[in-house]
Amino acid sequence: MRGIVLFLGVVLTSGFLMATAVNLPGVPVDFEVDNKILSAIADDISERLAQEYVIFLKTGVETPEFRKLTQQLAKSHSQKDIFTRNMPELEPRDSFFVCVACRSVMNVFIRTIREEDGELHGEGSSALMKLFAMDFCRRLNLQTDEVCEGLIDSNLPSVEYIMRNSESDSQSFCSLFMEFSFCNTGSNQDYNWTLTVDSTGETLTTSKSDTARYSESDLKICQFSDIHHDPLYEPGSLATCEEPMCCQRHKDTAEGTSGAAGYWGDYRDCDLPWHAFESALDHAVANTKCDFVYQTGDIVDHMVWATSVEKNTGVLTKVSQRLNAAFGDVPVYPCIGNHEPHPLNLFSPEGVPDEISTKWLYEHLYNDWSKWLPVETKETILKGGYYTVSPKAGFRVIALNSNDCYTDNFWLYHSGTDKIPQLQWFHDTLLAAEKAGEYVHILTHIPSGDGTCWSVWAREFNRIITRFSPTISGIFTGHSHKDEVFVYYSEEGHATAVAWNGGAVTSYSNKNPNYRVYDVNQDTMVVTNHHTMIYNLTAANLKPDEQPEWFEEYEFIKEFTEDTSPAGMDKLLDELAANPSLMRKYWRFRVTQGDPYLNGGCDRTCLAGSLCRAAVTVNTQTERCEELRQKLFASLDNEENTTVPGGDDGTTSTSPETTPSGEDDDDGGASTLSLLSFGSLLAIVLSIRLSF
Repeated sequence: MRGIVLFLGVVLTSGFLMATAVNLPGVPVDFEVDNKILSAIADDISERLAQEYVIFLKTGVETPEFRKLTQQLAKSHSQKDIFTRNMPELEPRDSFFVCVACRSVMNVFIRTIREEDGELHGEGSSALMKLFAMDFCRRLNLQTDEVCEGLIDSNLPSVEYIMRNSESDSQSFCSLFMEFSFCNTGSNQDYNWTLTVDSTGETLTTSKSDTARYSESDLKICQFSDIHHDPLYEPGSLATCEEPMCCQRHKDTAEGTSGAAGYWGDYRDCDLPWHAFESALDHAVANTKCDFVYQTGDIVDHMVWATSVEKNTGVLTKVSQRLNAAFGDVPVYPCIGNHEPHPLNLFSPEGVPDEISTKWLYEHLYNDWSKWLPVETKETILKGGYYTVSPKAGFRVIALNSNDCYTDNFWLYHSGTDKIPQLQWFHDTLLAAEKAGEYVHILTHIPSGDGTCWSVWAREFNRIITRFSPTISGIFTGHSHKDEVFVYYSEEGHATAVAWNGGAVTSYSNKNPNYRVYDVNQDTMVVTNHHTMIYNLTAANLKPDEQPEWFEEYEFIKEFTEDTSPAGMDKLLDELAANPSLMRKYWRFRVTQGDPYLNGGCDRTCLAGSLCRAAVTVNTQTERCEELRQKLFASLDNEENTTVPGGDDGTTSTSPETTPSGEDDDDGGASTLSLLSFGSLLAIVLSIRLSF
């Protein structure tokens, strides 16, 4: 998962600030005004903050307004949550804070880095940039000094290069960084390209439905996603620390208390101990004959402020070797996640200086993966971390590096057009597979409908999926840590493909560890069924000396539908919307029945969010989502009793999508914008006039 840390101050100490702020003093709790008004208000505040910061950098003098502004901002956010929530999950007032922070820091950098007389323009600027970023981090109370300094030190060289070698302004940068909010007001043609897609295929006139049903002769594919092994995990250590990830320190004071980390993992912000990963592999080997294994990214842990080439490569190789030892001659097909590089999330284009290039990672991954992959994959893996392979006649696997679409990948702000080549290769590979009569599985870490996947990339990806729908038998994703499904649609609304998200082996956060087993037709390689295997963390940690009790949480076709075609899954979404009890079941499986989620429950907004997630694969295309949402709300309104606290349906008045552990989400706050200047008030008047 993650995203704000102001480009350096916010951005540097975050590609991960994903907020839930308490309340920016003076900002309305509920935003019901036009986006142009909010953008104008954010512009006014961010401009004044930038001006005050430039004055401070030039003179060292803190004006009263500077102190007031930064003190108010420092009180406006939750120190930990802004590092553990995704950008699109922000409440409106939190989006406002992030937008202000993003624009103000970008304005400071543009003025002090790019202008010849700027304080951060010449030699020695790196040291000054770090001083500024650390001051910003402390002054706005973003995180502990350790976290801030670690993120700044690792990200600074890349960020400085990007700032000096791109032309992004605060509007275009923050528009892309916060694409699905009022902060998106910029436009840049380099970030709105289209691929040339082959037009010789048959035009779809209906949803794809001609797929095989489950058979006992089906092949088995085992998926292990988002392992996130933490080499520093310490049972009994503190699981409730201030940092974004815990369960590593303070065992001397935490052991024996409710704050202590469990032996087999922990529901709180902690990643996976090695023995828990080994338990998952041992259970899979003992209970399933896997014909293929898919590992859909994110092997490295969430200690995002303390990554290094040495640490990351050590974990990557250790996990790779253990997978090989467990499955022997069974082919393993991996794809790359956003946590693999150092610094976190950063995947550079070709042609940048070696010291900030990602080629070291691609070289290391090829060495790890070459035990499973033919030498023909080396060229594209070294080029960008993607490849294709044919495991058997008539079947092809394509593994993508979907970090090209990840808005926390700062290299996206260096250039939008250098994200075209991989997608063009993807298109061309599918075209060749079609001509060869092959069926294709696509492995990609980040689902294209994820709120942190750039919509232009996702739109073009969707166009490719539509064109090659007859060839594509399955899409396999990770990243969200949720057990979920995504239905792809053509521009005309026909269901074209299905993506299956395998959850996560890690428990981060509030979930039970899981892996997935798919039944796949031997001829067409279409997914006909799947089985999710989990263990309950609470029960496992009561018996630290015994292996966890792994069990089949559910079998898909027994709980939902035997028709796993795109048309069948599209029909299932309608059934979920029409039947709230079935929708609640889907939600419970989606969160792997993690105790904190079940204790919190899922209200109507939460249920609608889970349903919409399944129907959106491009975040700017939400028509199907809106249709399902309205249908679900009508169904809920027709229920005799829509809320049964503690009942079998697991529904309460709170939403674990926002408060999985039952935290108080009541922010309070003022109802007026006390920070507004006359300029903002004028902007409001103008915006209101323009809207009529």
